[in-house]
Amino acid sequence: MDIEINPRGEINTEALDATLRAALGAAFLGLTVGGGKLVLHLTDDAPVSAVEQARGLVMAHDPAQLSPRQQAEKQRQARLQQAREQYRGELLDPLVFEQTNPQLGLLARKIAWLEQELNDLRAT
Repeated sequence: MDIEINPRGEINTEALDATLRAALGAAFLGLTVGGGKLVLHLTDDAPVSAVEQARGLVMAHDPAQLSPRQQAEKQRQARLQQAREQYRGELLDPLVFEQTNPQLGLLARKIAWLEQELNDLRAT
């Protein structure tokens, strides 16, 4: 059964989908968004209470609330940005390592090369 709802505003489809799946379980099949409308797809045997619960969850939906996957991605991006800022400007000097151990010097040169490659990729 499909339930068409005119959303009040923005929709975070991934978060709304995760919320509906957690609340309705197997009765919820998915959602589609288009043309200013939101369509919830429920099983044909979904109880009336599930339909009403789905409507309530859509109406209470806060698009600023992130899905678990979105939260994890946001945290990953923040950690990456923090590491970029922490090590920005510090250049690795392979010669320091070369004097200690030629293999460490080779590793340091490779790391310096990879760092430059990443910086070049990020710049494009």
